[in-house]
Amino acid sequence: MRMRKQTTMVVAATAALGLALSGCQQANKDSGGVDSDKADKEISGLPTTDYQKAGYDEVKDGGTLTYPITEIPASLNYYHADGAHVDNNNIYGTTLGGPVTIKDDGTWEVDKNYAESVEIASEDPLVIDVKLNKDAVWEDGTPIDVDDYKAFWQTRDGKHDEFEVASTKGYEDIEKIESGKDKHDVKVTFKTPNIDWPNYIGAFLPNEITEDADSFNKDYTKKVLPSNGPYKADKVDTKSGVITMVKNDKWWGQEPKLDKVIFKVVSQAQQAQAYANKEIDLVDVGTDGDSYKTADKREDGEMYKSQGMEYTHLTMNAKKGALKEQEVRDAIGHAINREAIAQAAIGPVEAPVTLINNVTFMPGQEGYQDNTDGSLDFDQEKAKKILDDAGWKEGDGGVREKDGEKLQFKIVVPADTASNAQRAEQVMKDLNEIGFKVEIETVPVAAYFADHVLNGNFEMATFTWQGTAFPISSGSNLFYPADSAQNHSKISSDAIGEKFKAATKTLDPAEAKKLANEGDAEVLKLKPLIPFYPTPYVWGVRNDVLNLGPRQLETPDWTEIGFKK
Repeated sequence: MRMRKQTTMVVAATAALGLALSGCQQANKDSGGVDSDKADKEISGLPTTDYQKAGYDEVKDGGTLTYPITEIPASLNYYHADGAHVDNNNIYGTTLGGPVTIKDDGTWEVDKNYAESVEIASEDPLVIDVKLNKDAVWEDGTPIDVDDYKAFWQTRDGKHDEFEVASTKGYEDIEKIESGKDKHDVKVTFKTPNIDWPNYIGAFLPNEITEDADSFNKDYTKKVLPSNGPYKADKVDTKSGVITMVKNDKWWGQEPKLDKVIFKVVSQAQQAQAYANKEIDLVDVGTDGDSYKTADKREDGEMYKSQGMEYTHLTMNAKKGALKEQEVRDAIGHAINREAIAQAAIGPVEAPVTLINNVTFMPGQEGYQDNTDGSLDFDQEKAKKILDDAGWKEGDGGVREKDGEKLQFKIVVPADTASNAQRAEQVMKDLNEIGFKVEIETVPVAAYFADHVLNGNFEMATFTWQGTAFPISSGSNLFYPADSAQNHSKISSDAIGEKFKAATKTLDPAEAKKLANEGDAEVLKLKPLIPFYPTPYVWGVRNDVLNLGPRQLETPDWTEIGFKK
């Protein structure tokens, strides 16, 4: 029903909270491991959504759903730099909405609760006409109108640094927002066309907040943002770690079925057991085999699996030592047994195992194709030859050297995150076998991103990127330009920039996907990172819960979520 996808990095939530996996299994095609072609076909068999679907009238009136979160985020303002957190994303799914919503196939449609229509009024310049639902109001009864749209955009337009926003991507391409016939007729004019324009035409905060930087930055650190959805916050108990949502009495749409939604803090490591103990009603087990087994033991629960929107990878800092050399990165592409890494992670949760060969589109998402051209095929002999030809000769202890420099690197890993460590150990093993000297550097979880990844204080790192329904405009900043805040490899190319800029500017979806894939191929040729595997969503859900479960792109409709009659 609602979509509030912002183009921000949520790796702190998806990567730092690594999950404990079962022991690493070695696998390759010759030893009965992963067959990539077969696996690609298998993962296409995973549904894009997997939950008990039921019509509105089949859902019981009333009840309380308890939903786990890992923490109450540092800021409860989802649009603040400190609030771009997966837990906030889940919390605000119940309270905030906008003109478009995402369907199960990844396409968008107008959400009639918020807009009567959304249309392209002009292509040159690109002008979007949003006719708002006149019944739509904030939780205090104030109408949602053009003033909210204009103020929300201006916090993120790249010109107002006093607002500490999570991202300005997309919004900085907007030239102006103005009213048409009345304040419910919103006209959004872009400076340049943007294929992902539906991602940038919402207003998710009232203008009373977004016209005041102090209010935006400070007032919603510990309290929930005003609602324009079916639920609103009743209480935030930071001591017990509970946020309670109740029905929004100003909600104008279909009445929600549940009386309350409780978001309860449970550590990632304890969530599966809490679910098995019936303390929470669902759990996302990720790729943790032990958690999967624990959750699967609940007698009144079911396990559901869908395609996901996250992928793991090895990012290489190309400003460090020999990683500056294309040939070294090319050799690494062939040296790492990605299939073994994928099998060790995904096998324990009994989901199809595959590799990801595209860093823009996710498997299952329209536009996905293999852009590696064989450059990531596991072939250590080929990797050795690339290094030999580039002048990296075996030296003392089998470690390759060139011009007095050793082929020596560290992979930084957050403490107590078995998934990260497991991937790093396989990378270390594979690279050391062909003449590298790779070591693992373990750092505190809190310091992993803040002190290492985000400030470039690393040589190699492995974590998770989360995809989006609008990947063309939002994903390119991971790889272009070289000094982009989210480009942790610190390298890029003009070809990458040109292709993604062209893809973003065209309004033809097919042409945009074609150009984006050409840009994606340029990224994979440059190899700022080595993508590993897409992570399926694997949830345990209480078996009388309806319309809630894992979904790749679809926006949940919280008015229809509830319990069986």
